Amino acid sequence: MSTYQNPNPQQTPIVAGVFQSENQAKVAVDELRKHNFAHDQIGVAIPEKSQVDSLSQDFMKLGVPQQKASYYESEFNSGHIVVSVRPDGREGEAENILRDSGGYDQGEKKMGEEPPMENEGER
Repeated sequence: MSTYQNPNPQQTPIVAGVFQSENQAKVAVDELRKHNFAHDQIGVAIPEKSQVDSLSQDFMKLGVPQQKASYYESEFNSGHIVVSVRPDGREGEAENILRDSGGYDQGEKKMGEEPPMENEGER
């Protein structure tokens, strides 16, 4: 998971994760709520259910770099759910909850993916 500091010092960082299923995202949101993250700290973008003009623009307004914001929009447009959290100083906790619930971020292994096969000649 990645944490992004908004250039506006009045706002806190954003933590986000991508989920392959609605059930995984629901588990993540339920866990965040169990750990006292408020409804206004949690955002969920579900393809075909969310009224989103440009997810990347929304993320960039929150301080997420363009490259990462574009990644989230690409995942969203591919049918994946994006859960974001305004952690208010609890970044590590939010990241762990998202990851433990099946969330992933750019460069991380997606849940259910097989590890790459080793080349027999490299052993």
